[in-house]
Parts: sequence; C-alpha cells; structure tokens
Amino acid sequence: MVLQGYGITIDLGGETFIDKRGVTSTTFPAVPDLPVSSFELTLPEGPYSALDANGDLCVEKLVMPTTFTAQNGAVVKQQTPISVQGCRPAIRVLRHSVKGRHATVVVSVPSAGRLIADGGGVLRSSRVIAKAGTVTLTLELSRSEQRFVARHRGRRLKVPLELSFIPARGQSLQARVAVLMR
Repeated sequence: MVLQGYGITIDLGGETFIDKRGVTSTTFPAVPDLPVSSFELTLPEGPYSALDANGDLCVEKLVMPTTFTAQNGAVVKQQTPISVQGCRPAIRVLRHSVKGRHATVVVSVPSAGRLIADGGGVLRSSRVIAKAGTVTLTLELSRSEQRFVARHRGRRLKVPLELSFIPARGQSLQARVAVLMR
C-alpha cells in the first residue's frame, strides 16, 4: 500500500491471510508513527479482483472488525462501516405481521425522506424519515378488512401492500409486499 498525505509518501507492507472459512485479514506490522485520519482502499471489479463476495453486498449493512495497536501498546477495537459503491438504492421489507386490527411492517430505507404505505385492506399511512435505517410502520386495517378477518378467523389471507419512498434528494422508490394475515 502507498499512503500519501501532507506531502508525505509511505510505502506500507502488509500480510494478507485467508482462513478456511474464507475470512480475509490483512496485517500491517510496521506502520510509521504518523497520524492517519482516513484510509480508503479501492479494489478493481470483475473476475480477477483481489476479493470476492459470497452474496449481494448491496443487501446488508457491512462492517469490518478492526483492531489498531499503537506503538505504546494501546489497543483500539471497532466495527468499521464499509460502503459499497454502485448499489442501486432500494427500500426493503425486512418483516411484517398482523395482530388484531393492525399490520406492522419493518422497512429498510436508504436515506432521509417520506415513506408511504397504502394498499387494499389498510388505511394509507406515511412517515417522515430523518436518516437511512430501519423504520417500523404500524398500519390500521380498513373496516372492511377487519370484518373479513373476523369472519375468517384462523384462515390465512394475503393483503397486498404498496410502499413508496420519496427521498429528500433523488428518485422515488417503490416496493410491494403481500402481508400474510391470520
């Protein structure tokens, strides 16, 4: 690795190890005693990339366990967030359930904006979201849906639910889910 900043260039040597589970770790045994405020590693894409992924990196929140050991022996352990570029923003339904007169839907949103839930069987609901993360919406079933559920107690039925997300900046996103009710 080549570290550059403030007119200084340092060639940094490291060792990479891949264990039996496929977990990759890299150790830099001799980092000079200079302040490092950020570290960015860009790897080429494609079949000859230095790293490969098992699954879709755009689906989950990624963190890298990181340990820093200073020359004086002080140790800092942290979970470093990893960003993946090129992922298309999306809203995802993480889970949903129905209890009594309410449907609960847990949704992952990519940024700040407004989340709107609508569909046959639930009353339209919306919420303003301050930042990216997980949002829980509690939706009231419509009166006709409440009567239907009461008449068909014990039977499972699906209610289509449409989620729309209008980000503070960028294009609107949509997701559909069939909420399974008892």
